[in-house]
Parts: sequence; structure tokens; C-alpha cells
Amino acid sequence: PQVSKYLKNEIAILKELKHKNIVKLEDVKVTKNHYYIVMEYCNGGSLSDCLKKYQNMHSHPFTQEIVQFIMKQIIHVMKYIHSKGIIHRDLKLDNILVKFNSEYDKNNLNMFGALIKIIDFGLSTHMGNSNLCYSTVGSPINMDPNILIKMNENKKGINTEKMLGYDQKADIWSLGTICYEMLIGKSAFNSQTMQELIDKVENGTYVVPTTLSKEVVSFLNAMLQFNAQKRLSCEELARHHFLTKNVKDFEPI
Repeated sequence: PQVSKYLKNEIAILKELKHKNIVKLEDVKVTKNHYYIVMEYCNGGSLSDCLKKYQNMHSHPFTQEIVQFIMKQIIHVMKYIHSKGIIHRDLKLDNILVKFNSEYDKNNLNMFGALIKIIDFGLSTHMGNSNLCYSTVGSPINMDPNILIKMNENKKGINTEKMLGYDQKADIWSLGTICYEMLIGKSAFNSQTMQELIDKVENGTYVVPTTLSKEVVSFLNAMLQFNAQKRLSCEELARHHFLTKNVKDFEPI
């Protein structure tokens, strides 16, 4: 029943959302025992796959120029999703597909010749009348700190009735972890256990190499704020100098 609930939710939201950076729902067929979901084909696989292949090919993660190109698309589509009153709640590299313009672009991993496509809206939700959500869902490594801590308390049997609600700024934290991983090649809060992850998130412990620019560090800090109210919105991020300046004009740390 729970799987059916998320599946029907994903279908309903995909029918509602129409955007070039959201995977297109082509058709749905339902039989007595099965759902058949026909979706747009993305020839590049996931952004996670592309990052790994790129690292193997070049011995380093995506460049700041590539990350800028990708994040422009992600922020653009997330502005649209949030304008519809929807929170994705499970943003991560695995839930972003890549559609290359040609076989040449695909074979050479030319990320400038690709569209990104957001997928997996099973955990997504409309904000509702209160403009706050309370469910503890998502992937811990990319999860808003407030949701992460409450999820851990739930597992320990601690009463979380007084949990603070969250809004679309929960997605902004996830965007920060995605951006960091593309630039550094690993998770911002790389951890072996849930408790270690929570400790790192609560302490704000993540390392930024000095080879990056002031612009990208500012961009990361604008998203990876423990206090959700301090995170920039998608509209504000779209105007951030990391996305608006020429990478050649970036300042070194």
C-alpha cells in the first residue's frame, strides 16, 4: 500500500508539471496486477553516473564552469517546481538524469551538450494550507538537518510530535549537497553512521578546497545553512554571482 501511494503520487505530480528540465511522462497503463509507466528516454543515465565517468576520464570532478552550467538548469527548474507549491524532498545526483544532444556529446561526456532532467517525485508533496510539512522522508545524506535529526529521533523511539515544520527551503539544502558533490567528488558530510552524519551536519563541518573561487564558496554557503531561514530561495540563487558572472572573472580564495 505504501509503494502504491508513492507511485500514484509521482504519476499525479508528473502529470501536473511540464518543463524541459523535468522528465516527461509519456503514458500510464494499468492492469489488474501492474502499472506500466512510459517516460522520456535520457541517454546519459544519472548525473551521479556522469560525474563518476567524468572523474575516471579526467582524474578530477566537474569544473566550476560545468557546475555553473548544470546548476543554472537545476535552479531554473526548481524555481518552477516551487512556484507550483511543490517540495521535491528527495533531490540527489541519482534523481537527476542527463539527456545528451548527440552521441558525440554522450561519448565524450560533453556536459555543455546536455539537458538535465529531474525525476523521482514519489516523495514530493504540495505545501498545503499551512505552508509547512512534517513528514520525515528523503535520503539522509542530502536531507535538511531538521528532517534528518527528527528521522533519527523517530528511529530511537523519541516522541517528535513537536517537530518544527519545514518548507521549500528543505530542497535548497539538498541543492547545496548536490553542488558540493559535483565540485569536490564526494559528499559534503561524508559519514559511516547516522550519528556521525548528524554530528557533522550540526557542527557545519565540511571542507572546501582553496582551489575553488570565492563565488562558488559563497554559493555553497548560501545553501548549506543549518537554519533554513538563512538559505537563499531559488529566485535569490538565480541572481547569485556564481550563476551570473563569467567563470573567467571568478576570484580565487
